[in-house]
Amino acid sequence: MSLTLPLWAAAAASLLLPASAIAQTPSMDALWPNEDGLAWTYAQHYENHSSPQVVDNRTRLRFDGAAVAPNGIEAQYLRQELIGSAPVAIAVAVESGLTDPFLQHLWIARPDLRQRIVEKAAGGSCPTSAPSGSYAVLLTGELAYRKTPDEIAAWRCNTVDTRSWLWLAADLTPGSEFTLQLVPDLAGDVFLHGTVAGVEAVTVPAGTFGSSVRVDYVIDYGRAECTDEFGNPTGSYRSETRGYIHYAPGVGPVQSYEEFIPVVEQTGNCGTGPVGERASLASMALESATTPARRSTWGQIKTAYR
Repeated sequence: MSLTLPLWAAAAASLLLPASAIAQTPSMDALWPNEDGLAWTYAQHYENHSSPQVVDNRTRLRFDGAAVAPNGIEAQYLRQELIGSAPVAIAVAVESGLTDPFLQHLWIARPDLRQRIVEKAAGGSCPTSAPSGSYAVLLTGELAYRKTPDEIAAWRCNTVDTRSWLWLAADLTPGSEFTLQLVPDLAGDVFLHGTVAGVEAVTVPAGTFGSSVRVDYVIDYGRAECTDEFGNPTGSYRSETRGYIHYAPGVGPVQSYEEFIPVVEQTGNCGTGPVGERASLASMALESATTPARRSTWGQIKTAYR
């Protein structure tokens, strides 16, 4: 399966699945098991076309104990770690000093917010602890993960009652949508939009997973205003990240793909480069999933061998 399949062509195809496939849509709870100790190892691929760079490495997500968000919200620590190779810093990380991929994209998309973004990150705005060598925005760790009957989300660690991300909502009917405002303390027009594209088989290094639910995501970074050297308005533009994640029932996220497009639309004269051109892409493909070891009592062991 090629990860360079056009995003929206693939989404359209998945919406045409037969009724039998749609009827077998698994529950949200099954799409991301969250027992403490579960781990997923991914082959990660990153390409930066603005300052040509290609990175291939391996990364792992795993649940590692409890986390608590403000107001006593109980969550799990979704840890992320790089495996077996030295991290490679991308140009924007070096220039901005930011480690989190989402904040890196926001820094590019919103020059008007750059100083505030860096200040918030330095002050402990969550998330900030993404490991060097992490490139994906849609599927990432170092977050306070929380699953409820209604959603699977991540919560801000230092801001009361504020979610930092939303992966899934309980309604998995193909075509259903959800929206979350991101970083409301920085801007009022940065949003995550999710759409359930359908149910399909997906093949990754770990194998082929049937009945995987594909969710398409769009991050709208809001509108950036452009000015000339004298501070006079000259136009505006918007940036987006577009991509998807496949979730396999009983396994979890098995594949993600995303593209960052610095200019999806433009008014006036901003001198920002071609409209609709991809600046970078990132993908993650599952290599293996690890189940935590289970401890048995002596009574359970004797019962098993009777």
